[in-house]
Amino acid sequence: MLINFTVENFRSFGAEQTLNLVANKSDKAHPGHSAPIADTDQKVLRTALIYGANASGKSNLVKAMDFARDMILTGVPPNRKISREQFRFAENRDQPSGFEFRFQVENQIFVYGFTVTSEEVLEEWLSATNEKGKEIGVFDRTGKEISFGDLNKVGESGDFSLDVLKALEQLGTRQNQLLLNKIVDLDSDRRGELLGKVVWWFDDCLSIIEPESRFSRLLERLDEDSDFCDFVSEFLSSVSTGITSLRIDQTPIDSDKLPKEMINDLQSEDVVSISLSSSMSLSIDPDDSTKVIRRNLASTHSVDGTDYSLPFREESDGTQQLLHLLPALYYLKNQKRVFVIDEIDRSLHPLLSHAFLKFFLESCPGSEQQLIMTTHEAHLLDTDLLRRDEIWFTEKDDSQQTHLHSLSDMSVRKDLRLEKGYLQGRFGGIPFIGGMDHLKELVEHTGGV
Repeated sequence: MLINFTVENFRSFGAEQTLNLVANKSDKAHPGHSAPIADTDQKVLRTALIYGANASGKSNLVKAMDFARDMILTGVPPNRKISREQFRFAENRDQPSGFEFRFQVENQIFVYGFTVTSEEVLEEWLSATNEKGKEIGVFDRTGKEISFGDLNKVGESGDFSLDVLKALEQLGTRQNQLLLNKIVDLDSDRRGELLGKVVWWFDDCLSIIEPESRFSRLLERLDEDSDFCDFVSEFLSSVSTGITSLRIDQTPIDSDKLPKEMINDLQSEDVVSISLSSSMSLSIDPDDSTKVIRRNLASTHSVDGTDYSLPFREESDGTQQLLHLLPALYYLKNQKRVFVIDEIDRSLHPLLSHAFLKFFLESCPGSEQQLIMTTHEAHLLDTDLLRRDEIWFTEKDDSQQTHLHSLSDMSVRKDLRLEKGYLQGRFGGIPFIGGMDHLKELVEHTGGV
């Protein structure tokens, strides 16, 4: 689980800002909305909703997580600059950008972070708690110099992980490469248990969904996992999309009828399938390598007792968007995952956004799954649905820097309707709209009216 995330000097974030998901001890509402933090008397929240005006920086928080995760998992090609986007209004253009994650895996707390310029990694650090909850340094890097902690105190496989780290130190890292990125490149059985947990969290546990992104291999998962397909069909039916069920139509195609480049990509070991659209994909026929399987998603609507089949691409934008969000609910319920979703309300009716969040909160109370979302949807500001410390706001100051603050940090009457208070500007995070009369005068003067 993500405990907190800190960013500095990235896009609209100038000074250091932290999204802190440690539950407020004084807030006793919705006890199932949090899970224990190992070896402490604290708990971590399972949900966070981030509000803010357009261009206030809420999406930049998601982009900061995505940038850091990409640096870890993908890295930067040799002899290429690090494509960080530093705060544009900083007086010191040489200031580095910093990122830090504190997270929990199997009752062990990890802290991983790094600072970079456009040219190089300046610092990188990783620590982990031992069986008594004490934080022990795993490695600390400054430039090319790397020091290691006493990993025997961290876990049973400490010696093996230390051997891995020392071997990587001898091999060296490029100035634009993270040490953790080199660890990611190792086979899983060569990382050691300790480092394996860290890689697992960034690679398998943390999922970042931006507004236009699509859940990978969705059609294949619907086709291969009947329970998942049943869940999606039932959810879409329950929220009045008109869909009663989904079906995957498979059509074999001779490979010589497709571009050679596409066939080469499909036959690559790194490619399982190619998405042609959100409802169509191609993959090699596992029984005949000379053929390609085209998968098309179709939806069934029942009208006056008669079933009609439609290509899913003809469904509304909101229904298509919802389909790609539903894996978050399904896999959150069955696996330990952290989903970060930017603009959950994109193309969704307010009641759909509410149903999505409510299902998650009620389906697995107290579990180690998280849902962190940015939104404009004031309809979700409801204390019957959320705790106050689960509600965050982004707002820019006069120097155009984004600042984060939680509703729990503010003095707000318990009987205040949060939705109304937010729209009235009591908590910040809303746009200032003014000067409309002057704009009308300009339009009238130019003959527009």
